[in-house]
Amino acid sequence: MYSTYRVNYQLRAHRRDPLIELIKSLLNSPFLMLGKDDEVGRRSHFREVFRSLENLVKEHMEHTVSGKPRVSKLQEFVPAIGVFFTDLKLCAAFEDYDRSTSLSRRKHVPPSFNDIRHILNMAQVYAISEHLKLITFDGDQTLYPDGENIGSPKLVDYLTRLLLSGIKVAVVTAAGYKDDPERYEDRLRVLLETLRGAHLPPEVLTNFYVMGGESSYLFRCSPAGSLVSVPDDDFLTEDMKSWDPAKIQTVLDVAENCLHHGIERLNLDVSVMRKPRAVGIVNRASTLSREQLDELVLSTKHEILEANQGIPFCAFNGGSDVWIDIGNKLIGVKALQGYLRCQPHETLHVGDQFLSTGNDIATRQACCTVWIANPEETTAILETISRCRSKP
Repeated sequence: MYSTYRVNYQLRAHRRDPLIELIKSLLNSPFLMLGKDDEVGRRSHFREVFRSLENLVKEHMEHTVSGKPRVSKLQEFVPAIGVFFTDLKLCAAFEDYDRSTSLSRRKHVPPSFNDIRHILNMAQVYAISEHLKLITFDGDQTLYPDGENIGSPKLVDYLTRLLLSGIKVAVVTAAGYKDDPERYEDRLRVLLETLRGAHLPPEVLTNFYVMGGESSYLFRCSPAGSLVSVPDDDFLTEDMKSWDPAKIQTVLDVAENCLHHGIERLNLDVSVMRKPRAVGIVNRASTLSREQLDELVLSTKHEILEANQGIPFCAFNGGSDVWIDIGNKLIGVKALQGYLRCQPHETLHVGDQFLSTGNDIATRQACCTVWIANPEETTAILETISRCRSKP
């Protein structure tokens, strides 16, 4: 008899995004129904699909706001669809993407997962840029390559521009160093040095934050340009303050034991590291496959849920490692929104881990999101935000 986890992995549902899969299926029909030289027909069909989707998103938002018991039409197609905090400018995004990539002129290659991801990103940025008050970022593979430090002058320049425009900027990362802000400063050194060198006013510098351990520790940039700890009572929500310390340790004990068993079972050359509010694997030598990492994530998540401690947690595949954190980025972003008094429709999270074994996907319940694949795409997103905000 197959468990739910094994069946799900075979179906690879955790490696798909249901909304993107729907859009792909809608866009691909011209490659079956129309001749390969019918460029006008393809472009017309693509436009109609995005016009219809834009309207479906608006209708879904109306259902969400009104609390209607009947599901929206979009939810009929994508039962797992979440909340939209703004509309999506899909028509404008498609036209701009088609203009720059000649998508509708392709004869043999239909729109891909990445084509649709880019269009959705653009549509979200077009919708939120004017109202943006808080932008949060994942760290690895979003602001800097995995395991490295921020270094792109262009990316640093756009982050500085955001701060100068009055937008609050935060890094929301799984890396947890409660009493060691210098560890975060090392990863962000080029940015912090740039901010200090620009002689920015204190009210600009202090709008930069780091949320560590998903949601556990908050640091704020001081007027001197270094990170200082924000007291827990200032940013923790009432729910976070109510978490039972004994149950937290039980969750970490279960996760640690499961990781040890998984490492032995899969014969992996890695070790386990335990922190006050996290446990994960340290992989310094071997190269682990995606399937091995996913196996550790899914089996550990299953055991924690079976333990039924009622403590929010995040078990995720970081690309080269696996971590289980107390809390998650949904809670971290909500804590920032409460602390900084920003609403979901004014908040944008940028990250690369939006599959179900990633740790950015939870933020979709708290704010608008953009799904990037590397720091270069993050830079392009910030360039688009800057261009949108500079329009009269």
